[in-house]
Amino acid sequence: TSGTTGGPKGVMVTHRNVVRLVKNSNFIRFKEGDRLLQTGVLAFDASTFEIWGALLNGLELYLVEKETLLTPAKLKEVIHKYDISITWMTSSLFNRMVDADIEMFSRLRYLLVGGEALSPRHINGVKKKFPQVRIVNGYGPTENTTFSTTFVIDQEYEGMIPIGSPIANSTAYIMDKSYRPVPIGVAGELWVGGDGLSRGYMNNPELTVERFRKYRPYRSYKTYINYKTGDRA
Repeated sequence: TSGTTGGPKGVMVTHRNVVRLVKNSNFIRFKEGDRLLQTGVLAFDASTFEIWGALLNGLELYLVEKETLLTPAKLKEVIHKYDISITWMTSSLFNRMVDADIEMFSRLRYLLVGGEALSPRHINGVKKKFPQVRIVNGYGPTENTTFSTTFVIDQEYEGMIPIGSPIANSTAYIMDKSYRPVPIGVAGELWVGGDGLSRGYMNNPELTVERFRKYRPYRSYKTYINYKTGDRA
């Protein structure tokens, strides 16, 4: 994990979790000839989408030096020279690149942005100038393998941009303090699960038990494990 809300922790992500992320997905449609630019470091959870999204779908994966990734002019050159069609960026990196040179996004087919709340101003700028680019807000903790929910941004937003709904073979519940689902429109804590749910934290069974909780949906005879994100929704 990134450690932004505490100390970084190892997460036991399985092959099944990664396959659920990049095969038969409903938030992106890979096609023959797509070229994916990797912007995340190997230890960052987004690399699962980038590396295996390319390798398991027959795409070309492009790697760049850190200096290139952080230099707008060089990054734009790479995206245009190699006809990159898909890339993922953290919100902060995306905002910086939009301010420096918005033209670098002109040839993309898919642009996924996430890691923290999106900036409406920056998203609106790209959406307005390049309406053909499909921009996806990707939300999710490492514990549920990179993306838990996604939202295709189809209009301009003045306030917060939605995080959308669960990706294929995934679940999301909004729970109250008694671990019961809240009514529509009532705030609670977001729990996520499904085939992307990892085995828990490496060498930390106590924290695993605390954050990975059992839940049986209404009218269901089966109990599922979900991850308590700690995020208000």
